[in-house]
Amino acid sequence: MTGETVGLVLAGAAARGPYQAGALSVLLPALAAEGRRPVVLLGTSSGGISAALVAQFADLPAAEAGDRIVDTWTGFGEVFRNPLLRPAPAAALGARLFGASFVPPVTSVLDVAPLEERAADLFHPERVAANIDAELVRSLAVATTVCPAASAAARSRLFVQGQAPVDDDTGDGIDVVATPITLQHLMGSAAIPGLFPAVRVDGPGAGYHVDGGVRLNAPFRAALDLGVDRLVVISGHSVDLPDVPTPVDAPPDLAALAALSVRAILADALGDDLRALRRKNRRARAKVVPHLVVAPKDGRLAELAAATFHPSGPWDEYWAIGRLIDALGDGPGRNELISLVLFRDSYAKALVDQGRADAEAALAADWTI
Repeated sequence: MTGETVGLVLAGAAARGPYQAGALSVLLPALAAEGRRPVVLLGTSSGGISAALVAQFADLPAAEAGDRIVDTWTGFGEVFRNPLLRPAPAAALGARLFGASFVPPVTSVLDVAPLEERAADLFHPERVAANIDAELVRSLAVATTVCPAASAAARSRLFVQGQAPVDDDTGDGIDVVATPITLQHLMGSAAIPGLFPAVRVDGPGAGYHVDGGVRLNAPFRAALDLGVDRLVVISGHSVDLPDVPTPVDAPPDLAALAALSVRAILADALGDDLRALRRKNRRARAKVVPHLVVAPKDGRLAELAAATFHPSGPWDEYWAIGRLIDALGDGPGRNELISLVLFRDSYAKALVDQGRADAEAALAADWTI
């Protein structure tokens, strides 16, 4: 090892998690060969799941660990039940829309029991604890969003196992909570608001939690607070500043507007953080933190989703979701939305290949200052 502390930040990406897995399968062995295997691991949503898997497999050779992470994401199987065949959540929502106030409030549109069952089989917190005790991992941090009391503003929680940040960001509405990472934390971090139910977390920081990407899609500053000397960032969205847009002649459809909002929440803050770090690196007397960034080109993952999204009929769990998204629009925005909710093996494998290609390109470009 070089003696440097290397951090890994995995931004939230919903169904784009396999993209990060593909990137990790290239990066982990390459970094290990440099003596720079990451020991500070932070993630949100699908990125939190991948960060936990890196910690879980930290005792394995780097190449094998990368392959295990890929196998986990490509073999995940069913995530939610067909809302037409198991219609309880969606039916309750429809009933309340038509004035059936006696129906209990709806907590989610989808039944994600398959995800909960599969994740319980795949995640082994005792292995994470053993690898932290063996100093193969220094910190594992997972971000969630706390469901607030009525009329209160939402706050972010950063659950940390191992060494916690020296400085926290409580002034920015981020609470750092030291605790062993459990399946509850991972499920809460990945609970897409509205689609997936909020998850009850017990112990320190107790309460109901949803997707950390609502407020903190990439725990970037926490990685710097943990004193990393180098930083690897993997995003499921492009982090480059877009070109000056060409004016459009027609108003954007609902899908385009929704995709634009999602991009602003999930990617723009991370891009701002990276540009701020580069400005800081250029200042005299500032600690320079070289960083490696893996991110897709704008629209590329949406193209992959569109190419693999072919629901076969009402018996297909994605048919109803596809019909709903199609009703919002039929342009690039529609494909962006599909790319965030499509948990299919064919799409996952395409994402893995793209993540590998983009990681190779990032390594060829070398560390950025």
